[in-house]
Amino acid sequence: MSAGINTAEISTQAAHWIERRDRDEWNQADQAELDTWLNQSPAHRAAFWRLEAAWKDTNRLTAFKPSLRRSRQARTAVSRPVFKFAAAILLVAVCGGAAALYVTTPDFKTYSTTVGGREILTLGDGTKIELNTDSAVRVAQTAHSREVWLDKGEAYFDVTHDATRPFSVTVGNRRVTDLGTKFVIRRDIDRMKVAVLDGRVQLEPKDGETKPTVLTEGDVIVATNTKLVRSRTPAKQLETDLGWRNGVLVFNDRTLADVAAEFNRYNTRKLIVADEKAAQTRIAGTFRADNIDAFVNTAHRVLGLKVEKRGQDIAISH
Repeated sequence: MSAGINTAEISTQAAHWIERRDRDEWNQADQAELDTWLNQSPAHRAAFWRLEAAWKDTNRLTAFKPSLRRSRQARTAVSRPVFKFAAAILLVAVCGGAAALYVTTPDFKTYSTTVGGREILTLGDGTKIELNTDSAVRVAQTAHSREVWLDKGEAYFDVTHDATRPFSVTVGNRRVTDLGTKFVIRRDIDRMKVAVLDGRVQLEPKDGETKPTVLTEGDVIVATNTKLVRSRTPAKQLETDLGWRNGVLVFNDRTLADVAAEFNRYNTRKLIVADEKAAQTRIAGTFRADNIDAFVNTAHRVLGLKVEKRGQDIAISH
């Protein structure tokens, strides 16, 4: 934390970030800027995560906004609370002439995987969360709720349904609520993909959307800040797409460009597609996610593609 910046100032900055993120124009550059701010200090991350936990109970920071404009004047006395979250989660108090912001939220635990790693988490109620490569979640449990934040990557959820303790997953400014199901969520900066393998989930509405979207077995939805695209996928295909749970990648008539992008998620050594003709080559097969060399050898031997080592990386061309 920078010298001279107090807790109230950091909390106000965190609220500003959350308010910005909820706008439709949020993009990859904005996310990179937020990541930089979060990485500047553990205090930044703590303030952001605590406010984000409170944020889930409101649709917007409407009541918070007036004080954001006065963030630089926050050191002057505040005669009454000016921030209002659902159920009085936030409290503004005057301490020594400065406004101090306190947030009461459930404690959460953070779990993450490295590139190529996988991890299975089992919660106390039997719910299982499987993290794919380079993924991170935060989990908070109380007597009344079970909350997960997917901060990056991909996770498979096998949820033990409990109507008295709802299970929800927050991804950016989107929230998915379990209705008794197995589902997978993948987050790519400002894009989220949800696929339901069994049961139902509910995608909560955000600004501009009038009602929740209920997904059932075989439903897939891709959500960005500006639109939702819903489709149906056979259950067998969904299971195939989850080959990563067994350490394999399954491709069915995918372009080499797509295949290389998938391999690069799982390996520090990268595949480089060197020309457009090679990029459009169609690929089918099952491969170990952590064995780039085996895939490259197959591409060279079967498809006649050229292979060239570039440092630790491998370039493929036609």
